[in-house]
Amino acid sequence: MRYVGTFARLAALLVVSLSLISCQKALDLESGLPQASKYNVSETTQFPGVVLVSAPNGGLCTGTIISPKAVLTAAHCTLRTGRYSVYGSFGSSVSTYRKVSYGPGEIDDPQDIAILIFPEGTFQSQYVMKIADSIHSGETATLVGYGCNNIDTQRGAGVKRAGTNQVASVNNYVEFFTPVTSSNSRGIIGPDNRAGSCPGDSGGPALKQVNGVYQVAAVTHAGGVLGSTIISQYVDISNRSDNRGFIAEVNRNENLGIEGF
Repeated sequence: MRYVGTFARLAALLVVSLSLISCQKALDLESGLPQASKYNVSETTQFPGVVLVSAPNGGLCTGTIISPKAVLTAAHCTLRTGRYSVYGSFGSSVSTYRKVSYGPGEIDDPQDIAILIFPEGTFQSQYVMKIADSIHSGETATLVGYGCNNIDTQRGAGVKRAGTNQVASVNNYVEFFTPVTSSNSRGIIGPDNRAGSCPGDSGGPALKQVNGVYQVAAVTHAGGVLGSTIISQYVDISNRSDNRGFIAEVNRNENLGIEGF
């Protein structure tokens, strides 16, 4: 399947911007993070609330069911007018023409989130994932997505993969660092304990466990390579009041029933 071209543009631009960072910082990226596992990210049938989003142009993104009638994804995945289809383990695909975006979906957009709105009761309650109320550096998150498994070739999209990583930093974005190795070929990707994102993972979640339950803490925005490290940026929907305010407003206006909003 194809991926949404906007992510590729974002990734390319991020590589350029990352190249402006000093070499010293590049050397420090791995400091304090777990040593990469010898096992790579694998396919998964878990996380039924994480779905594949097909855009009107046939592009591919990832999303998360956050209410019986709503899917959270990235704004840059919803730039086109037309029908958006969602596929997952809930059964037959469902479609909608309704979307509400927050940010413009550009490279420097910490508000790169959108919500797809469906008819009442489209998704059963067991697929709905709650939104976390915090995420911090040093915490472990699970990254899930339908993106490619190789950044260089951008192939392998359309399959759900999952892996974990330690949050490297929380600033304008929630960031994850993944070492480039010969086994992942810069290519969710990488060691299973140091996962990163790839085109097609856009809009997918970084999940945090709260009392044993996975909650959505951040949304895939963009990524790039700096030296021997893949940097994956996620939009913060846990700590940022502007992003949470957007979700609350759409929840209220559309009567979505998002828990906690």
